[in-house]
Formats: sequence, C-alpha cells, structure tokens
Amino acid sequence: MNQRPRVFDILKNISGEAADRALIDGLHRVEPDVQTEIIEILLERGHESGLLGLAALFDGLAPTAQTRIVSHTSHFFGALRACIRSSSSQTRQNALKIVRESGNPRLAYLAGHAIHDGSPKVRVEAAATLLALTDEYCRTRTETTGMLREALEHDSSLFRTASQSLQLLCDERRFLTTALGEAMNHYESHHRPEILEASMLMAHEFEGSVFGRNTAQLSTLTRTMLDILGRSLAPRFAPFIYVALGYPELRRKVIPKIADCRDSEFFAEFIRWQWMMRDPKIRKHLVSIRKIAWLQDGFEAIFELPEDAAATMPAWLLPLGLPNAQKVSLLENILILESTQANRAAAWALTEIQTPDGTAALEGLLGHDDEAVQSIVRIELDHRARVGQHLRGKPLRQDRPEAWSRLLDRCGLSEDFGDFWENAEHIHSEHARTAGHYVFKFVSDFETHVRLKLASKHIANRLRALRLILALHVCDYFQSEIFASANDKSPEIRAVTMNALGYLACETSRRILERALRDISPSVQAAAINSLDQMEVEQRDKLVASKTKSDDPGVRASAVRCLLRMKEPTAAKELIAMLRDTRSDHRSAILRIVDELKLFAIASLVFEISQSDPDRRVAFIAKHVAGRLQRAKADSGKNSEASVLS
Repeated sequence: MNQRPRVFDILKNISGEAADRALIDGLHRVEPDVQTEIIEILLERGHESGLLGLAALFDGLAPTAQTRIVSHTSHFFGALRACIRSSSSQTRQNALKIVRESGNPRLAYLAGHAIHDGSPKVRVEAAATLLALTDEYCRTRTETTGMLREALEHDSSLFRTASQSLQLLCDERRFLTTALGEAMNHYESHHRPEILEASMLMAHEFEGSVFGRNTAQLSTLTRTMLDILGRSLAPRFAPFIYVALGYPELRRKVIPKIADCRDSEFFAEFIRWQWMMRDPKIRKHLVSIRKIAWLQDGFEAIFELPEDAAATMPAWLLPLGLPNAQKVSLLENILILESTQANRAAAWALTEIQTPDGTAALEGLLGHDDEAVQSIVRIELDHRARVGQHLRGKPLRQDRPEAWSRLLDRCGLSEDFGDFWENAEHIHSEHARTAGHYVFKFVSDFETHVRLKLASKHIANRLRALRLILALHVCDYFQSEIFASANDKSPEIRAVTMNALGYLACETSRRILERALRDISPSVQAAAINSLDQMEVEQRDKLVASKTKSDDPGVRASAVRCLLRMKEPTAAKELIAMLRDTRSDHRSAILRIVDELKLFAIASLVFEISQSDPDRRVAFIAKHVAGRLQRAKADSGKNSEASVLS
C-alpha cells in the first residue's frame, strides 16, 4: 500500500475503540511516513486502546515512527503501566525500550518492577533501562547545574527559575533512586551488573546498599565493580571513586588507577565532587594519593581545566598526599590563570602550607594584580613573621647545642623520629645545613629507622626517606644507600637520588650522574644535569651540550640553565632558541629559568612574549615573569644605592 489511504480521514473522526484497532492493524501495511501520520491520529484521539497498540507494536515500527512515540512519552504513562503487566514478553520489552529512550526518570519505577520479571530478556532490558536512565540523569544534572551557575553569575533575577529547575532535578532523583534502590536491595535475585553500575554512578546515594553487606557478598560485588571500572577512569565514576577510598577492598585497587590516570575530563569531574572530601572516612585516606600522573605537568593540567573546576582545585589539592613542594608549584600555576575566583582560592590554600616553599610562594605574590590576593598574602606573611619573632624570643634548650635547638624551634619538631618523618617538608634548609647532623645524636635510632625505610618494598617509604636525608643535609651518612638507589626501578626515586648525589662530591657520584644523562626518564636526566652543575664538574658543558636539543622541555631547560651559569658563549643562543620554539611547553619551561636566574637583560623580550605569544598560557607566565624581573631589578637598584650611600 504505497499511497495514503483515504480511510484515515474517516477513521480519524469515528469515536470508539474499533477505529483505533483499525488504525493499529494498518500500521504494518503502510510506508514509514504514513506510519507517522497514523501515530499522530492515535495520539490526538488519546484512547487507551490505541496507545496500548502502539506500545505493543513498537519494535516493528520504522525508526521515524519510534522517534515520534518516544517524543510523546507523556501521553503513554497509563499505556506503559498496562504494557509492563502484559502477558507478552515482547510487549513488556517494548514498554521498557520506550522508557529507556525517553530518558524520563519518572518512569524508572516501571523498570524497577520489571527487574523481577520471569523472562530473562525482560530482566536484561529492565537493567539496561535503569542504567540508561541513571546515566542520562547524571549527565543532565551536570549540564543543568553548570548552566544555572553561569546564568546566575550574570543575572541574579533568575534565582526563582533556578530554584524551580533544581526542585525538578530533586524530584527526578527521588523517582530514580527509589527504583534503583529497590533493584539493588534484591541484587541477589537477578545479579544484573547494570544495576550495580547504575548504583556506582550514584554511589553517594547507595553507599549503604552497596557496601552494607556481609563479607562474601561484598567480595563478589567488589570484583564486579572493579571489572566495571575497567582500565581507565571515566568521569561519570568520580563520586564512586571518593566512596571507594573509604573501603580497603577497593582502595588498594583504585589509588593506582588514580595515580596512572591522565584524563583531564575525569579530573575535572573528580574536582567538582571534592565536597565529598568532607566525609572524615574519605578525607583521612586522601593522603594515600601520593602521585598523580596527570599533575606531572602541572602547567598543561591546570590550563585544561574548566573555570569552575579550577576555582575548586586548591581545596581539592590540600588533603592529597602529594609533596608540599608540588602542591606549592601547582598553586602558583593556578595563580596565573585569568580567574579571580581561582586566584583567591589558590592564595588561601597557600596559607595552609606552612613550609619554606609556601612562604617563598606567598612572598612572590605581593605584586599580584588582584588586591584581594595581595591582602591575603600580607596578612599571612605578617602572621608568620609574628610567629617567627615569638619563636626567636623563646629561650633555647640549655642542654642542647644552640643550632640544634634553633632547628627544632623554627620547624616545630620534637626529638622523635616519627615527627621528623611526618614533617620533613617543614625543615628549613638554612637551619638544617648547620644542625642536621645532630639528628644522629639526639633522635633515637634515627639512622636505623632511615635505613629500614630505604630498604622498604614500598616506593613511598623509600622516596620519603631520601627526601628526609636531603632536607637534613645528611647525605654523607648514607652514601652506599644513595648509590644503590641510583638503580631503583622507580624513575621518581632515581630523580631524587640524582639530587642527593649533587651533595656527594666524589668520583662515584660524578660517574653515576654522567651515566644518568642517558636514563630513559627525562626527570632523571634533568636532575642529573642540575647536580652536575651544582658539583661544578669540570667540562660539564660538553656533557650537557647535546641535551639542549632534547625533545623534553625539562631536560632542555636544565641544560640551558647549566650553560648560562657557566657563561658559555652558546648559552644565549640556546636560550633565545627555546623562547622562540614552536612548542609551548618548551617556551614555558625556559621562562621559569629566566625567572629563577633573574635575567634582567632579556626583560623586554619576556614582556614582548607576554603581549604576542599565541598560547595564552605562555603569555600569562611571561607576564608574571616580566613583572617579577622588574621588581627584582628595582630591589637590586635600591640595594646598590643603599650600599653606595653607606
């Protein structure tokens, strides 16, 4: 039947169920466009018999006809309730397909009822429907809240509309969680992994249903959840990751996944959910996250974040077990973003890091563009100065050497190994340089404890032990262990070892450092170059010259820094080459060296880069480096003038 039957016009105006049945009977005998017209007629008539017929025949209709039915799901609420109780399993499946494609959480109860169906095919369809509805709700919630937040920033009169939209989201969540909770409570009767996956997407709602089980059941669920997570972390599982940190069965598997993840979208969502850190059970385990591959290049990671995630990242960063020096570096990167909210959040976060690096970072913000940031910094620095004066005014212990007592007082340490172990980042280099060796005399079994940590099978223990040795300037006492660490499997430990070798001015150190220039890890190569420079090894310029052509920006910048400090004629050429490199990560790496060495001579070039660089991130860095160069030059001029006057 290729032409439109005229009988449609007659049936359209006939009352009663007979006309509906006639229209339904003709659905399979007409072309797709005519099917759509029949559906429109049945929708307009609105009789239960016609709507039931459409749902029952849904699987056999053309895609355009199916789309038309799904777009008018609100007309089918009663029909879908009837279909889900139909004796035909295909009709029940059709009802579930309509619910799933509609994405309407208010119909989730139908899938919750069907999860107990006697037909395996219907149970599969019901589980897939609940997962699809949950996935769609989570996506819609994120998009809606983001749009509302952005709209309210520009127009405060929209608060009423926003409140109504949020109430709708709450209502939808209630319908969804009721159905999903019922399905999860009877998981043992159906064992559908889709239900568990949907519960993982809303882990903050279903923590009790998922984890409040006996050991045998929880063990089975844990294996299934890990299979669902797979090798990579999807952004939609961000809430589940927080909840998983509170349970040892999952924490041991989840933390390595976080450490190895490099997905910016996942971390953006993970940061948005940082409010879950307020749960003490979760917060205390965040310190176990001691490494995140995504943050290894903090420059790229932070600039890829959406503005809302960047503003909450400082609060997310503080409880993590990352080294304080890395946290400070990341916060400094946030402070050069063009986001007032993110800048201020980073400044507040820096006030929480009571380390020498944190204080130095705060001092560098005194010239920040935002007056609020300057105010935060001044108040904090004044507070730290008052605390320092108070400590300097305290009487030192008379039964201890003055230098040692001063180290303990300035760093707030006791003569206990555990205190030194936990607070290695708080040790001031200037005090440790003269008093660090007293640790062997006054801290009981310090050497034994450190050697045990260096021999630990856990990378985190070996790494922290090396950093403690470096902080106290006692590398000479652990020469053999440091030499052995140069062959460690972990590139992070090898890199710290290269830093330690810089304090062991001997032939063995030199040979190890020269060999490390060929290490497969760029971070190890860069650390080796810095240590060779620190040791002032003869002819080191020839050793590092080839590294100025490295593809890794860190290695290349370290090599250029070494040549600049040696005042090699080729150093200026390599410096300019990096500043004009087409790769933005190379330009940003050398800008940090310019800042570190206070190269006033190229301040005008740095300013030019801040105005013209095609990468806005590099332009931001250049802008701040140019400002610091100007302030440093002005301070240098004042000091010179003062010395002349004196």
